[in-house]
Amino acid sequence: GEVKPFYADLDETSIGTMPSKQQESSDEVMQMEQVVAPIQADSDKLTPDGNDDGQLEPSVMVEADESEEEEEEYNTNGNEFDVSDLSYEDVDYTLTDMAPPFINEDECLVPGEPVVRVEKAPQNSRRIFAGIDIPVSVDDVWALLTDYPNLQKVVPNLVVNEVLRLYPGVAAPPTVVHDPATTSAAVQCQTLAENMKGAVLKQVGGAKVVGINFSARTELEVREWPLGMPDFAHYEDEVFEGKSRAARVKESRGRELTRYVFPRPFALSSLPHKDISMQSVEGDDGEFRMYQGVWRMQPLPGCSPPGGSAMRLTYAVEVSPRPYLPVALVEGRIAQDLCSNLKAIRDIFAARQT
Repeated sequence: GEVKPFYADLDETSIGTMPSKQQESSDEVMQMEQVVAPIQADSDKLTPDGNDDGQLEPSVMVEADESEEEEEEYNTNGNEFDVSDLSYEDVDYTLTDMAPPFINEDECLVPGEPVVRVEKAPQNSRRIFAGIDIPVSVDDVWALLTDYPNLQKVVPNLVVNEVLRLYPGVAAPPTVVHDPATTSAAVQCQTLAENMKGAVLKQVGGAKVVGINFSARTELEVREWPLGMPDFAHYEDEVFEGKSRAARVKESRGRELTRYVFPRPFALSSLPHKDISMQSVEGDDGEFRMYQGVWRMQPLPGCSPPGGSAMRLTYAVEVSPRPYLPVALVEGRIAQDLCSNLKAIRDIFAARQT
């Protein structure tokens, strides 16, 4: 079908990053599950104490189902402003669940502008999703993200990046290693991952959280999936075992974080795509009890500029800090940093093209 701009519609079946000039109803803009939130929150909400350090106060992180009063205020005053004048900074991405559960490949994001979604999870955890469309090829981004010794040049705020070991992988990794009917998805994924090329990285990230300098250290096992990770949860199917994709997403919010059960993809793709999984090693004594995520790189032929290439880069991550570090203190910082990483990758390729 016809490829439409990602921000073209804001109804119950579509999503967008910016309100259209033709849309005059502010009520549609404020529906939590329908609007893709931009990267940066309003500066007044980011720094209620008047500072300009761009750090989130804990009280800013409001779950969608806890913000009825604020939504009612927007709806009451909706006729007092023109939504077409809203900028990215005017929309508070920290109102979680604003972004959609998935980005479909027949919808184009505003080029070069990240989108983000945050979901609560059990046990002091969060699932965070971020994505961006970039006018480059999948292979270009794949080469950048698998250049492990030089990731510190790519990722902002990465203070330490040390390659502890490399995994050569096997020449022809298997696609099936166990009987799916008798083996859990986690065991299947772990067995397959052990055949993939990758590395173990020691990383330390630095940031300022609520005005305090904070560093998070972790050892990550990275695995490369050049043909994409198997869809163990069947999210590529609109309906599976009698349940819609949306219903399964809602159920998954109550699922505890489990090793080798990676977060669902933020972007759905029927075309060949590449994935890179990252997971804190077992027994890691860093600031996160568990950290696991997936980079996805997919081609976007329908969103390409004339004569050029375009691809979608997304990152879906599950984070569970130690009990002494409440996740509400760091979720905004993590979400911002993910979007900063996406913009940094965008800027690297923009600089190469000049």
